[in-house]
Amino acid sequence: MQRGQNGKIDRTHRGAIAQLGERIVRNDEVVGSIPTSSTILTHLFSTAHSAPSQFVLFLYRRLTECAFSLTFAPVVMGLFVYTRHTADCAHREDRFWRRCRCPKWIRGVVNGKAIRKSAETRSWERAESKVRSMEQVGVARNPEPVPKVTIEKAVAAFLEDELSRHLSRTTTGQSKTLLEKQLIEWAQEQGLTELEQLTLPLLSKFRATWTAAGNNASTARRKHQRLSGFLWFCVRSEWLKKNPARSLKPIKVRQVPTDYFTREEFARIVDATYAYGEWRGGRDFHDRAQRLRALILLMRWSGLAIRDAVTLERERLTADNKLFLYRAKTNVPVYLPLPGSVAELLRSIPNSNPRYFFWTGNGDPETAKKGWARSLRRLFKSVDIRKPDGTPKRCHAHMFRDTFAVELLLAGVPLDQVSLLLGHSSIKVTERHYSPFVKARQEQLEASAQRAWVADFPTDSNRRTTPARIN
Repeated sequence: MQRGQNGKIDRTHRGAIAQLGERIVRNDEVVGSIPTSSTILTHLFSTAHSAPSQFVLFLYRRLTECAFSLTFAPVVMGLFVYTRHTADCAHREDRFWRRCRCPKWIRGVVNGKAIRKSAETRSWERAESKVRSMEQVGVARNPEPVPKVTIEKAVAAFLEDELSRHLSRTTTGQSKTLLEKQLIEWAQEQGLTELEQLTLPLLSKFRATWTAAGNNASTARRKHQRLSGFLWFCVRSEWLKKNPARSLKPIKVRQVPTDYFTREEFARIVDATYAYGEWRGGRDFHDRAQRLRALILLMRWSGLAIRDAVTLERERLTADNKLFLYRAKTNVPVYLPLPGSVAELLRSIPNSNPRYFFWTGNGDPETAKKGWARSLRRLFKSVDIRKPDGTPKRCHAHMFRDTFAVELLLAGVPLDQVSLLLGHSSIKVTERHYSPFVKARQEQLEASAQRAWVADFPTDSNRRTTPARIN
């Protein structure tokens, strides 16, 4: 090792790592900055040895004698800052000199990728700040691997979550049918066990089985929404990085206009209940005709869905023939008047449980609803209602609720009031199903169409009615 006349080491013969060793000491003694990857060795030396300065000098001599190259520093240190001095810089032999105004560069390895780029600054502190940002971004781009979860475990967790949210048995039962009886069995046939194996092409293939099983577009859309909800649950549980069902194209459903019973059809249904008593079997066959007639009139004049009507409590009917209900999701109380004859019929029907009009209070309300729905299907079959073209009209219990809404709208009741009486969470739901029956809107549309007749049919246009105001 060559020395100058004053006995000090000649700078011209020092290697890059030797300068690094001297630079490490200088960083703490002179600058005292926040350490980056390039200064971590200093803290390691100072805490691991009782004589850090002697160890640094020892390392300095060994590395200098072995001509250790700066090329291997990035592998050991990660990212670090160094200076690319200009030709006239007085410190151009020291790449780790901080206080000159020469350009600062960054070099090292992040996530196995070699980096050598300009820091775009002449400030050592700004360059180190950029190094810290680059290291943080590098860690963020390579997160911890997502733990592998089986499809069966994910389905069990999802169903348990639905139960903890106290959802209806109908909702949880549909989820159980789709996921346990269909998804898991299909996945086993395809040799799939892990959740991450459910890719977009495979989900599309699974969805195709619904059509093969005879599901219509409306049912398939509900299953699609339920499957997507399950996968979003897996994403929130950090079992999946993204929801593969999100890229599935939505199922197109042709919106069928809401159907209802005309007054003549409704009268035929009520008349058919008197013949229902001739059918034998069941616990209440003696009073079944009267009870079924009361249920039909209740749904028609209150707009209750069949389950709400079957489980209606007697105390909800006041002495002045008003039905006290909590409607809509806001729990707004509504007093709905019933025709006197309907109220008297409800009070007169017998029931084994005095608390309810129709339900015994035992078992599951959904089971009770299904029993009454079977009775109504039998009744509709006996009435045999047909369309004008002679084809059978599809009848179901919910059409009594639709009849309630349509008759109100045809009578000129504003849409927002009908929405409240139906218990819809938003007026948009009511408008989507019943907008063609809004009387004021229909009259305005007719008047607008008649204005186009002025030139060709002046006589007819003079007889047009004044459009009603839309509320």
